[in-house]
Amino acid sequence: MGLRIHFVVDPQGWCCMGLIIFVWLYNTIFIPKVILFPHYEEGNISVVAVLCYYFCSLFCIASLFRASVADPGKLPENPEIPITERGHWELCNKCNVMRPKRSHHCSRCGHCVRRMDHHCPWINNCVGEDNHWLFLQLCFYTQILSSYTLILDFCHYYYFLPLKKENWDTTTIEKMSNCCEDISRPQKPWQQTFSEVFGTHWKILWFIPFRQRQPLRVPYHFASHD
Repeated sequence: MGLRIHFVVDPQGWCCMGLIIFVWLYNTIFIPKVILFPHYEEGNISVVAVLCYYFCSLFCIASLFRASVADPGKLPENPEIPITERGHWELCNKCNVMRPKRSHHCSRCGHCVRRMDHHCPWINNCVGEDNHWLFLQLCFYTQILSSYTLILDFCHYYYFLPLKKENWDTTTIEKMSNCCEDISRPQKPWQQTFSEVFGTHWKILWFIPFRQRQPLRVPYHFASHD
């Protein structure tokens, strides 16, 4: 049996898939640029970690497209019913098509699907008998990629050595004006910079919006140049 393409015309599903693809592209481009490649150049991680991230990312987007265009088990208008199985078929009261039991009519797609689980807007397709395995693959690789990204973020902030080329104590205006090249003051650790921004050394309080910020005293040799 050849590969059957199933395309659902649904603007809501297109928007959901567009959001998913945007997040995937952002992570596939941003995470390697900020974490993987700089730490690889400084010898903190091996090339295997970089390749594993790209393999997870590739399998994640591949399973997304496969699940979104695969036929979930759409029933034809005039299905051939084996004589021995006629007792296990019933008439759909919405599309007037004979269908096996445990089949359901999808109001979004407009047809019956064998062993339909649900209609998923994030893949813009039904999850049925023929693409349930692809949907599970998508969930699996999405979980793997998300966990891998969280682990990399944790290692970047708490385990790896600070990047030599990275300067946390830089404002957007300074970056745009390229004035940081003339700054001779020593660079701060990222923890100290964030503590000054959030007004506390307690990292857990950085995420609490129900508090007042208290300015921290900055050592003279770290003070801003004017």
